Amino acid sequence: MTSASPAPVHVPASLPWPLVIDRSLDIPVGTQLRGQLEYGIACGEIARGTRLPSVRDLSQALGVAHVTVAQVYKELLGLGLIVTSRGRGTYVADLPRVPSGPDQARLRALLAGTIRQAEAEGYTLRQIGEVMQVLLARGGQAAPEGVKVVLVGLFADATHAYAADLALALRPEDRVQALTLDDLRWPEQQRAAYGADVVLALAHRLPQTQARLPGVSIVPVGFIPAPATRAALAALSPLDRLTLVATFEEFLPTFLAGVKRFAPHVAGVQGTHLHAPELPELLAAADVVVYATGSDRVRALAPTKPALEYRHMIDPRDVEGLVLPAAEARRKDKENP
Repeated sequence: MTSASPAPVHVPASLPWPLVIDRSLDIPVGTQLRGQLEYGIACGEIARGTRLPSVRDLSQALGVAHVTVAQVYKELLGLGLIVTSRGRGTYVADLPRVPSGPDQARLRALLAGTIRQAEAEGYTLRQIGEVMQVLLARGGQAAPEGVKVVLVGLFADATHAYAADLALALRPEDRVQALTLDDLRWPEQQRAAYGADVVLALAHRLPQTQARLPGVSIVPVGFIPAPATRAALAALSPLDRLTLVATFEEFLPTFLAGVKRFAPHVAGVQGTHLHAPELPELLAAADVVVYATGSDRVRALAPTKPALEYRHMIDPRDVEGLVLPAAEARRKDKENP
């Protein structure tokens, strides 16, 4: 049985939005109250310096036990989110003030002298500012030398997306460059790969990558369907008629199996590939088009049809078990030449 949603409870004092206690939820009343106050303060919806209702007023307004409200205030006080003042009440805490520290005038003089010297040597104020921001972010230390990783894929857009995801798993100073097999036809791109600390390739394209980069040690990585792909397929209507478009004909059976695994509730599924003569006919009959990476032009062939890409991601198990250990091994080699 579904209970009706409780009406918002307007509390006294200057809170900018009503607090709501929903007693139909399996969440303790105190937890609900603390969550709303903490979120409101953290997100700025309750401004710093705002006076909060007294424990008694809030207890009466919400119909919540006095001891519950007192405990919530005690927890928020422990987090430094609120402050109390005898005789004045309870307020949202102000931002902490930065200690004054050493003589600020001396610091300004030092920095002003540095800026004047840099300008005298031809640097613009903008250049000086950009470098100062970098130095401040690093605490004045030189940037540590990172590991350079090259990821070789098939399609530029997808490979750049994979590289961006991979960079999140590495250290901030590391760099990931995305190259395609076609890129490796050019000497400049080959040199980039030869100069990398770690070279990665799609496991099923390893021989082709090795042929383009003879003598290079290459780490093969696998791919799995991305979470967004799985979620989009699961959200399809059982009544949808799907047309699947594989980029390579040989991968069509695997593509069909993958879509059926994540959308088992959809019965009307037809599969084809990008160069099939029946492609226009199957696109016209579809309610939704699901296309493999590299088959983006089906969007132009069926511009009025909802379409989603069956995008992949590097298998996190390979990132953890292959890529990160390879990167750390090269990092140690660079630190201890």
